[in-house]
Amino acid sequence: MSTETADPDFHHARTAYETVAADYDVLAVDPLFSRWVSFYHELIEKYGSGGRILLDVGCGTGNSTLAFRDLGYEVAGCDLSPSMIERARTKGSGIPFTVGDVRDLPVLGSFDAVTCMSEPLSYLTDDEQLERAFRSVARQLADGGIFVFDMNTLGSYQRAYAVTRIVDQDGHFDVWQGGPAPVEPDAVVDVTHTYFRRTGEDWRRVTSRHVYRHHSDATVRRLLTAAGLRLVAAHGLTAGELTDSGDEIRGRKILYVASR
Repeated sequence: MSTETADPDFHHARTAYETVAADYDVLAVDPLFSRWVSFYHELIEKYGSGGRILLDVGCGTGNSTLAFRDLGYEVAGCDLSPSMIERARTKGSGIPFTVGDVRDLPVLGSFDAVTCMSEPLSYLTDDEQLERAFRSVARQLADGGIFVFDMNTLGSYQRAYAVTRIVDQDGHFDVWQGGPAPVEPDAVVDVTHTYFRRTGEDWRRVTSRHVYRHHSDATVRRLLTAAGLRLVAAHGLTAGELTDSGDEIRGRKILYVASR
């Protein structure tokens, strides 16, 4: 059995995803993925300018980027992890995939919509980093363009990130160990993910560290304004349905729409 360990450092998010990139598409299977993409599409259709040029920030191995392409968008993607981008390029021939840090992206184009789905912004562990990310995204927006992103709720962190979760499926065994359970908004949660993947007759062990911060609704709104962005809408995700408003305790996510 071989062992691979991601050492925590300032770029812990990059380190974590470089470590798991080879297995990411097996580990991150989400049966609700198509529905999740449809929520983003719905918000872009409702609040956007009607333009179809889209940048997918934190695109990982490109699954969400390809899904947006299949919905008729002209897409580009970027991610912090070179290994994740390398895998995205094998899937999306002709799609411009770029390695980039959301806090300091070069201007990649003039986009009608910028999306940031799932965890990327949760890895920014203080206000200054999140404001930098918002300013960086703002530079990518065309006139009338919108930024659609989501944040995990406090309740979601308490239920799913600060506990031990075990997943046992054919060919791999996952253990997520998190804590402590956040009781106050804007807390940091430190999660260790260890999985065992069968390789022939042997098993390979991979361990990565994921440091997340809960960004409260009040913090998100304040930092959007500080970054020169205007909040257009905020919707909740509760029991698998998009709601008119977010719920920090019962909901899983809050989805935001912002513009310059």
